[in-house]
Order: sequence, then C-alpha cells, then structure tokens
Amino acid sequence: MAKAKKINNPYIPALVAIVALLILGRSVSKGFLTSNNISSILMTTSILTMAAIGQAAVVISGNSGLDMSVGAVMSMTALFGPMVKLGGSGLSLIAMIVVSLAMGAVVGLLNGIGVQVLKVVPLVMTLIMSTVVNGFTIMVTKGQPSVSVSPVLQGISKTLFGPFRILPVVVIILLLVLEFWFLRRSRYGRSLFLAGCNTRGANLCGINSRLVIILAYVFGGAIAGLAGLMLVGYAGTAQMNMASNYTMLSVAAVVIGGTKLSGGKGSFIGGALGAAVLTLITTILQALNMAAGLRSLIQGIILIVILMMNSRAPKLRQ
Repeated sequence: MAKAKKINNPYIPALVAIVALLILGRSVSKGFLTSNNISSILMTTSILTMAAIGQAAVVISGNSGLDMSVGAVMSMTALFGPMVKLGGSGLSLIAMIVVSLAMGAVVGLLNGIGVQVLKVVPLVMTLIMSTVVNGFTIMVTKGQPSVSVSPVLQGISKTLFGPFRILPVVVIILLLVLEFWFLRRSRYGRSLFLAGCNTRGANLCGINSRLVIILAYVFGGAIAGLAGLMLVGYAGTAQMNMASNYTMLSVAAVVIGGTKLSGGKGSFIGGALGAAVLTLITTILQALNMAAGLRSLIQGIILIVILMMNSRAPKLRQ
C-alpha cells in the first residue's frame, strides 16, 4: 500500500493559527469580526508586514542574520519623513517615500558592511546600529520631536472601498510583486537563497555572496524606513521610539511564517501571515481588557516560545 504523501507547507501552521484566532476572537467579542475591526486589523498587519518583509530578506541571507535595528529605523523615518516638503502634496509624499527609503538603506548598508566586511556578528552589529540610530534621532530632535503629519500622508488610513483602507491594498500588491518577481524569479533572489544555504557553495558557483548579503541588509533597511513612514501616517502623530516593539515582532512574524533563522529558507508571504497572527493575538488581548503590563508579559512569553521552537530546527551546514 502506497504511503500517504507528507504535507510540508510552511504556511499551514500560520493559516491554522489565523483561523483559530478569528474563531477565538469572535467568541471573546461579538464585534470582533465587524468590517471596521477587520479593517483596523488589516491596517496594523500591513505595517508589521512591511517590517517583516525587510527582516525576512536579512534572515534568508544566512549566517544567523537578524536585523535588530528595524524598530530604530522605523522610529527615525517616522520622525524625519514627514518633515520633507516639496512643492504640492503629491510631490511631498513622493519625496517623503524616497527620503525614508534612502535613510533606511544607508543604515542597512552600514549593517551589511559591518557584518560582511568587518566580520561583526549580525546580532551585535545591528544592535550597535540601533543604538547609533536612536542616538542620532535624539540628537537631531533634542528628545522633543515636533512633527506635523500632512493630510496626504494621513490619507493612507482613509477608506478606499467601504471600510477598507488604502495601505493594505498597496502592501498586498507590493508583497506579491516582491515575492514572485524579486524573491522567486530574479537572479538576485536565487542567489540570496543559495548564499543563505551555503555561502561557500555560492562562491564556487560564481556568486559574490558578500555583495548579495550586503544588498539584503540594504533592502531590509529601506523597507523598514518605508514602514516607519507608513506607521506615522496611520498614527497621525510621531513620538520618540514609537516603533521600538517592531524589531522583535518582525523577527517573530517571519519565524511564524516558516522562515528559518539558520537562513536559506523563507518567504515574504510567510512573514505577512506571521504578522497577521501576531496582530490577532494583540487584538484579542485588548478585547479581553487586559492591563498593558499583562499584555506585554503574555506577548513576550509567546515570542520566547516561538523562537525556542524555531531554534530546535536542524541548522544548515556549510
């Protein structure tokens, strides 16, 4: 008798968790599945998804790569992005996006050079850059940010069709393009997976692994910069370190979505599914009217369990 084919889809755990959390949320609060609440969940998920996309690229690059500067970069662009003014509102928005992408990319480039050229451990290098970015932000703003979020930037949280907003639609399109063209179809995407799996083997195949990995950090930083701009547009106001919790949330999101911390395996779509799981958990805890401290404790325990489970996976060897 033929054996049943083993199902090995990394998305299944996240999809099952999403369905279970939706059912749990509905049992906790009758208004959980209303269109307005679902719209709010999608909006929050979209911003975390952007952070997770950048984090996933770094993790896929291998060498125990983690970008612990994601939250600092997002907080920085959330403060400085809205300050950019250029002509009309449309041009100003484009300029904000370009500046935010550029600021994040510079931080990512420094991270990549530190990891690949200076041979600093990724965790240490990105933590150092997080401190540098936070220090730079405090120095420029003197710890008292004065940011006016323009109506055009706040427009990302306005409705497009009924209760559903613009940003989730844009992020879904961006996600699909990046997943199926940039990550799966492009030469760079294939090189990134190979470098993440086996750096030495990639070099023997004629791939410049050092450059490929540095570009992964640049890409991750740029996407984090854009996520920070979207966050302040949604929030409507900017505060110091407003995105600090996105660092570990982005790591947890990509792990939930099936990305291996050992590198060489993962996807942007998985990161989006992981972001949805984490957002649903947070929303349910809020629906239970838990105190902020207790919510943070439970979220921390969940993140520890997720990362411990992933660390048990066999590491890929050179």
